Amino acid sequence: MVRPLADELRAWEKTFPDELWEEFGRLANWAIPLQTCPEWWGKLVTELIYGTMDEDVAEYLKENNPSPGVRWHQQLTENYGVRQLVSHCYEVIGMAKDCDSVRELREKVARRYGKRQVQFTLFLKPLKD
Repeated sequence: MVRPLADELRAWEKTFPDELWEEFGRLANWAIPLQTCPEWWGKLVTELIYGTMDEDVAEYLKENNPSPGVRWHQQLTENYGVRQLVSHCYEVIGMAKDCDSVRELREKVARRYGKRQVQFTLFLKPLKD
């Protein structure tokens, strides 16, 4: 019996590709294995991935979490929102490859998706005693 290609893909496709974690690690100078990534990378995912997606798709993904025991990657071919999420991850990965720091990636993603900067860095001369 020949199974559709979608069934074959479902077995190995990940929602958040390893390349995303590898780029986060490179940009953050993370020397520890990626299986033990820091919790603040979750905040990066929220900001750089979910925070820059189409609001309707992001809301759909929040409201339609998979049932216990079902992983996002098992819904890839049937679930439009999940396909958009994976595609968006690869867009951010592409931008990350051209960056030298997490800060640069955050700025590049913000510019690309129409966010505006509201906090600026000021450099002051040291106070004299």
